[in-house]
Amino acid sequence: MEYFSRFGSFPRWNAPAVPMVYQQAQPRPTPKQEDEGPFIPPHPSEFGLEYNLDEEEMEGMDEDEMGDEKYDSEGEDYQEDEPRPVPPPQPRAMAAPPLHDRDSELHKLRPYQFRPSKQEWKHIPTSGIKTNQYKRGGEYKKPCYELRIITWNIDFNSDRHEERLDEALLHIEDILRCKEDREPEPCCILFQEVHAEVLPYLLENEWVRRWFVVTPHRVEKWPRGQRYGNVTLVARSLDIAECHILHFGPSAMGRTALCVNIKLHYPGTDEKAVIAVVNTHLESLTQESPVRPKQLDLCSRFLRRMGVNGGVIAGDMNSIGREDAMIGKNLGLKDSWRKGDVEAGHTWGYQGNEGFPNARLDKIFYLPGMSYKVDEPKRIGVGLKIQGDSDAAMWVSDHYGLETTLRMLKPRSNSS
Repeated sequence: MEYFSRFGSFPRWNAPAVPMVYQQAQPRPTPKQEDEGPFIPPHPSEFGLEYNLDEEEMEGMDEDEMGDEKYDSEGEDYQEDEPRPVPPPQPRAMAAPPLHDRDSELHKLRPYQFRPSKQEWKHIPTSGIKTNQYKRGGEYKKPCYELRIITWNIDFNSDRHEERLDEALLHIEDILRCKEDREPEPCCILFQEVHAEVLPYLLENEWVRRWFVVTPHRVEKWPRGQRYGNVTLVARSLDIAECHILHFGPSAMGRTALCVNIKLHYPGTDEKAVIAVVNTHLESLTQESPVRPKQLDLCSRFLRRMGVNGGVIAGDMNSIGREDAMIGKNLGLKDSWRKGDVEAGHTWGYQGNEGFPNARLDKIFYLPGMSYKVDEPKRIGVGLKIQGDSDAAMWVSDHYGLETTLRMLKPRSNSS
């Protein structure tokens, strides 16, 4: 979390205004298979934009990676047609508060995996949002019914970024019980406030290189000029359907929502569901309170897309005022912390407080009524420090992190 007392005023970043519209679907449990028609993944124009591969990413791709880009998600030949015009925004199925003074931008992301043979991070193909679609040339993924989720604002403003990151990763290794070269259980690690200079250092970490897929892997994917941003680590054992980053239109601080769609199995069946895991950092400061509901509303659209079976929104929600306590509920989201705003749930104010009240700034929301449950989160990083040059220690972060587990449920019988 940030305050004017730490940085002064925040400059506004300029970006082309591109309207964004999501096709909406009402939350629903697993439908009967015979009731479902063929699902067609949304074209980028449905989000109000067109996107192409970055030239430098194309140059760095192998022939096998290039082959994956010659096809669209339906398996048909990809044609280099002229760009289609962006259609006008369509009415949403849900009423949404108006955006600020510019529109949000949605960008497709690539997940990257380290290849020891080439000593490089290379793009890997995704499996597509259709639950029966498989990656071309991708490795077989074992069925996964549970997903550990860790979210942590690791404080970009304090010094000794690399040492603090190392300590945070070691702490997460302990939480996941994967010491001594043990593979971590299926998990997503959601970091906020990753400093631009520490992102390359994160990609050099041997534990991250061995066991995780990372997105984004370049700071250029954050809003223009940002010194920090969100990064998501996904265990290699998980099947990634697709990744996107949303640059919030209503933001003076360059905040984003980073969505990774994961395919999980329903227990006892071969049926899979696409679960959205959204990593976000909402606007800071009291005067920005009207912006946070708009940003969270944009996050919630990832969970309600056609072909997506709900999911979670986790990160630094900057819940400073009383009005912030209801923004999730007002959007039909459920707070996984069920004890109310009591001290046991506070995540900020004990490690580097600058005169502001202690608060539960970090939260994990989820879309209820779906075929999964989300455990009540536990705090991590409590009291965690690194030793400085002197006897004085330094907090790893001014925030506590949170960890929880999303568990898929057996589909209800259709006989009733």
